[in-house]
Amino acid sequence: MKSTKNFKIAVLGTGSIGRRHLRILNEIGVSTIAVPARKERLFELKKDGFKTATTLEEAKRMGAVGVIICTDTGRHINDCLTALNLDLLVLCEKPLATSKEEALKIESLISGNLFVGYNLRYDSGFQTLFNIKSEIGEFFYIYSECRSYLPEWRKNVNYLESYSARENEGGVILDLSHEIDYLCYFYGIPENVFGVRRNFGILGIKGEEFASAIFDYKDSLAVVTIDYISRNPVRRCILSAKNGDATYDFLSEKLIINHEGKEKIMEFKRKPDELYRKELEEFIGIINGERRQFLGTYEESLNVLKVVDCWKGCKIFKGDCP
Repeated sequence: MKSTKNFKIAVLGTGSIGRRHLRILNEIGVSTIAVPARKERLFELKKDGFKTATTLEEAKRMGAVGVIICTDTGRHINDCLTALNLDLLVLCEKPLATSKEEALKIESLISGNLFVGYNLRYDSGFQTLFNIKSEIGEFFYIYSECRSYLPEWRKNVNYLESYSARENEGGVILDLSHEIDYLCYFYGIPENVFGVRRNFGILGIKGEEFASAIFDYKDSLAVVTIDYISRNPVRRCILSAKNGDATYDFLSEKLIINHEGKEKIMEFKRKPDELYRKELEEFIGIINGERRQFLGTYEESLNVLKVVDCWKGCKIFKGDCP
């Protein structure tokens, strides 16, 4: 990675994720400007040693050339619009928007200047899992699962006051769209989607607590199940193929491959913040003129939102729905 000392990156939104980005950028050696969504956080940020600005316009005048948007999902598009009009390179936390229709509002401004943070793409386990066709043959069935308990997501934060609890910003399909993204990215965009979603009233939120869908591909199927209500966390993906199967457990960092009666176990050891660091290093590289590798593009994020919209609508889509 080239030198990071000649530019500054703003971080808009200084909640838990924004703070993480600020910390990692500073560890890498990048000068940062913290732009809190809540102005009452300015004093705290200054006290902690961060350079601050009250707006992106001010951050731009202070020398920012890029921005990481970490605000609530419902603000993403307006914040991206502001940043793009300031000619800032944008890395937006996922999801890009609450719907495909909303994301299309900034389409005319896109020219390789906006990326979306689906950082499971950087995980060595997922990368290895989807590159074992030569070993077990073509996949015919994929099972993707992510289960978690929303009240335990953010320490010292009442989940009922977070965007996750809101009807249009939250719900498990948008919040856990990582699963949609890695399937679209590593395997392909489904031809058809049939989904269901349910709010059982367990958490007291307005969006769906549980969702499951079938992704229909030309010669294969994927089943995706995600929820907010499981106290025993699970994140895994299982591939079934002609000559064997493979299971990757993201939490235990193990990949188990069964091929013609023989089992092989591969272990991956992620360092703390490794996926965020790789994502930020690539963003810095793009600012320095390097080519994109894994960062999610605007077009790829539209495909994710297309699936989200149809899944949330609990309907089948073909081609360009909705």
